[in-house]
Amino acid sequence: MTMLQFMEIYIVILDKVIRSDLFEHLLAFNFNVQQKFIYIHDFKKTVNNRHNYRNLGCASFNVVQRLCCGESIRVASRWLPFYSTNMSIKEVEVTFILTSSFAGFESAFISGSHDLLGKWNPSAGLPMVKDTIEENKWYIQIMLPVGEKIQYRFFSAISDPRTSPANPRHFITHYEGSLHPREIFLSDESETRIILCEFGEFEKQAFENSGWLTCQNEVLLTIDASMVRFMHPQKLHHVHLKVGAFRTMSSYEPQFSVEENPYDDFQESCWPSWYSHFKSHDCAFKENRNEMLSITPRDIWIFKAQFFTTDESIFKVEFFSISDEEGDSPVVEQIGTAIVLTSALQNYRGSIKLPICDVKNKMVGSFVAELLIIKPITDIKQTLERGFTEVKKQHNRTMNIGHRGVGQSCAKPCTLPENTVASFKAATLSGADFVEFDVQMTKDWLPVVYHDFFVKIWARKRPSNRTLNLNDHDDFSVQTIAVSDLTKDELDMLMMVDEQKFANRSDVQGNLNSEVDAELLPFPLLIQVLQHQSLPSCVGFMIEVKYPQKLKCGCSELYENYTERNAYVDVIVTDVLKNAHQRKIIFSSFDPDVCLMLKIKQNRYPVLFLTQGDNSRYEIYEDWRTWSSDTAVKFAFVHDLAGVAFHSEEMLSNIAPYRRALKLNLATFVWGDDLDESRHREYFRNLHFDELIVMALFERFRRGIGFAYLLYFASSFARACKLKNQISPINHSLGLRKSSLFQHVHIKSYNSDGQRSTGGRSSFTNKLSFLANGCSRAKHIPKPSNESVTQIDLRYDNSRIGKANEPCRSRQF
Repeated sequence: MTMLQFMEIYIVILDKVIRSDLFEHLLAFNFNVQQKFIYIHDFKKTVNNRHNYRNLGCASFNVVQRLCCGESIRVASRWLPFYSTNMSIKEVEVTFILTSSFAGFESAFISGSHDLLGKWNPSAGLPMVKDTIEENKWYIQIMLPVGEKIQYRFFSAISDPRTSPANPRHFITHYEGSLHPREIFLSDESETRIILCEFGEFEKQAFENSGWLTCQNEVLLTIDASMVRFMHPQKLHHVHLKVGAFRTMSSYEPQFSVEENPYDDFQESCWPSWYSHFKSHDCAFKENRNEMLSITPRDIWIFKAQFFTTDESIFKVEFFSISDEEGDSPVVEQIGTAIVLTSALQNYRGSIKLPICDVKNKMVGSFVAELLIIKPITDIKQTLERGFTEVKKQHNRTMNIGHRGVGQSCAKPCTLPENTVASFKAATLSGADFVEFDVQMTKDWLPVVYHDFFVKIWARKRPSNRTLNLNDHDDFSVQTIAVSDLTKDELDMLMMVDEQKFANRSDVQGNLNSEVDAELLPFPLLIQVLQHQSLPSCVGFMIEVKYPQKLKCGCSELYENYTERNAYVDVIVTDVLKNAHQRKIIFSSFDPDVCLMLKIKQNRYPVLFLTQGDNSRYEIYEDWRTWSSDTAVKFAFVHDLAGVAFHSEEMLSNIAPYRRALKLNLATFVWGDDLDESRHREYFRNLHFDELIVMALFERFRRGIGFAYLLYFASSFARACKLKNQISPINHSLGLRKSSLFQHVHIKSYNSDGQRSTGGRSSFTNKLSFLANGCSRAKHIPKPSNESVTQIDLRYDNSRIGKANEPCRSRQF
C-alpha cells in the first residue's frame, strides 16, 4: 500500500455505543467524545496501512483522512468515506473534490458507469461529505480500477431522515445534464489522483438541470392574493404571508400512545420548500426560509415541495398584519392560520376554498388555494447515463419544423394528409430538421397521432322505406365524435370526411371506395411513428401533447372530468422513453400543467410551452398563464422549461416577449399561419429565432430545381432499397395513390420577366422521364437562379384503377 501521511484523522462512530476496546486504543491521544463523534486533535503520523485504523475491532466506523498539503497549512478535520472495488484488480486511489452552492438541506452525490458508482442508478449513487470549514466543498475517496474509462456525474439530493442507512431514500434536486458525462481514465503509472470539479461547470459550459421525480411527489400551491378575503380589512395594515411545508406521520413510523400528542413536535417536521413571487421581476424559485412575505392584491405566490407520499404533506398558511404606529419598531400581529391538506384533493388538481381562523378558532377570512400534485412514473426507471437534449439552433441557423408533417390538410390545400407517416416522410425528404405532430389518447389508452379532439365521419342515414340505395349520396350525413370516446380499432374503421371535397357530393363515393396506403391513414400509433424505419433518426420529433382545456367563456374544448393528467402524461412519456432511442425529442403543450408534468416526470427531453398569446384568431383559455406571451415567458423561466413557442400574430406586432426570452436564455420558437408567407419567415429568421414551425414546407421546392432533386433522391432511394409492392417515396412526396403510375414529368423554367429560359447557370430546361418503377432519366440539371420560376407538369395514367380509356391527367406545381 502506498505510504500516505495524514495531518489529522477524524473517526466517525456509526453505532450509538462506543466499544470499550476502542476507548482503550485511543487513550494515548487527546480526544473528546460528543454524541456519536470522536475528534482526535494534533495527530500526525506516517501510516503504512490505513486499514489498521479501519479495523480496530469495530467494523462500523470509517477513518477520515486528509493528505498533507504542507507543514504551514492548517488542515481541518474531514470525513472521507472510503470505497473500494475487488482487491484482486489493480486500483488507484481517487479523491473527488466538488465545489458547489447547494442549499443547507441538500447533499452531494456521485454516480457513474462503474459498479461502485451505481451503474448510473441515482438511488445507488455514493454520498459525498461536506467540509466542516468550507461549506461549499464536498469530498469522497474511491479506489477505481486501472485501464478502464469511467464516466460519472454529480447530483444533489435531499435524503429522507426517517429511513435507515441500509435502505436510503432521497430525491434529486439538481444534476449535471451535459449531453456527455465527465470521464476519467487511470493508467498503470497513476498512484493517486485528486480531481477538482465545480458542479454544473463542464467543458467551459454550464449544465445544471433541476431534478426529476424518482420516488417522490411534487406539490405546487398557488395563492392569488386577489382571492384572499378578510372580515375586517380596514383594520389590517401591510398584510404579510408565511407558508411552511410539513410532513405528517407516515405508516412506517411508530404510532403515538394515547397520552402523546402528535402535533407537539409540529415545527420539527418542517420540510424543504421553495417559493416564487410570480408577478415580480425576480420571479425565480427561492429557498423558503419561513420568512414573512408582503402581499398586495395583484400578487401571485407559488410554493412547491416534494414529499414521498401525498398522505404526509400539508402546508401551513399564516397571515400577519404589520404596523409601525408605535415608533420605529414594527408591530406584528397574527391575523389567522389555515391548513392545506393535500390528501383532501381529488384528481390531483383543483381549487380549495379554506377558512382563515385566529388563535381563538374564530373565522376571520378565507382564501382560494390552487393545488397540483405531480406523481412519478413507476413503469420505467430513469438513470443519469444520458444527458439533456438542447433545443438551441445549431450551426448558427434557424431550423425548420414541419408542422404536422407538410402542413394542414383541411384548412388549406395540402399535398398529403396531416399527421400521417406519409406526411412525415415528405417533410423529412424536404429537409426538415424536426417534424411536429399531435398526440392524444384513445378510449383504450393508446396514444395516437391526431390533431383535433373531435373527428368528422360519414354516417349513412336509415331510409324510411327500409331500402338502402348505395348510389344515393344524399343518404350520407356528417357526424362528430370525440377521439377519446373510441378505441384504436374503432378509429381505424371510420370513414373520414374530406372537408376540402365536402361540397362536391360527386366525390363521396370515390372517397369511400378508393384504395389508401397504410402510411396515408390517420390515427397512427405514437409507438409506430417512433419505430418507423422509413423516418431517419437524424430528424427530430416535436411532440405536442394535446389536452382539452376550459375556455374563458365557460365552455370546454372537449368535456370536463377528462382523463386525469398524471396517468395521461405517464403513458405518453413512457412510450417515448422506451422507443425514441437516439432520436431528438421535444415535448410541448398548450396546457401549463401538462408542461410541468412533462418536465419533471423525465430527465431526457426538453419541454416547450406553446402559447397563443394575445391574438384575435383563437378562443382564450381560462387559465391565466396562457393569456399573454409575457406570462408564458415568465412561466417557462420559473419552472425551468426549455423555452416558449410564440404565436406569430403577436410577434409581428410586439417583439418584446421574444427579447425577454433571450435575456432569460430560453429557446424561442414561432408558429402560426403567418409563416406561410416567405417575408414573415425571413423576418423571424433575421431575428434569430431558434426554430420556425412552418406549414408550407414545400414552397421552396416549387421554385428552382430543388423539387427535381427531391424527386431524383426519392426515386434513387426506392431503387436502392428495391421496394416491392409498396408505394414509392416519390408518390408520397407528390401525394399520389399507390395505384398511380408516373409516365412523364416536364419541367419548364421561366425568368422573372416571364420569358422561357434557354439554359445556362441562371436557369434550366430539363425533361425527366419516369419508368413504371419511378426511375428517372435526367440528362442535365444546371444550377437554378433565385429569380427563376419553375413549372412542373406531371403526367400519369390511371390504367391500374380501371380508367384506361381516359387520357392522361396533368398536375402542375
